[in-house]
Amino acid sequence: MTELRVRKPDGWTTVSFPDAIESISVAGGQVDGQLCLTLTGEREDGPRLVETGILDVEESDEHLLENTVPRTEDGTSVVLDRLLPE
Repeated sequence: MTELRVRKPDGWTTVSFPDAIESISVAGGQVDGQLCLTLTGEREDGPRLVETGILDVEESDEHLLENTVPRTEDGTSVVLDRLLPE
């Protein structure tokens, strides 16, 4: 089981992907008109597993991803940065 700490609108939580997942990638996009990150777990023998509505991934868990979370120069997730008031 691969577990990642992610930030969703209601706070930090853990999402889990089963061992059958070969890789987990992150992509930006919109869900219900809101910018968010989506984690996609690829597996050879079944459908993809998708976790949507994510604002950030704990930096210490990024090594578990195939690609990196888009971040601003100060390390804030681009999605979270756009939601935070200036």
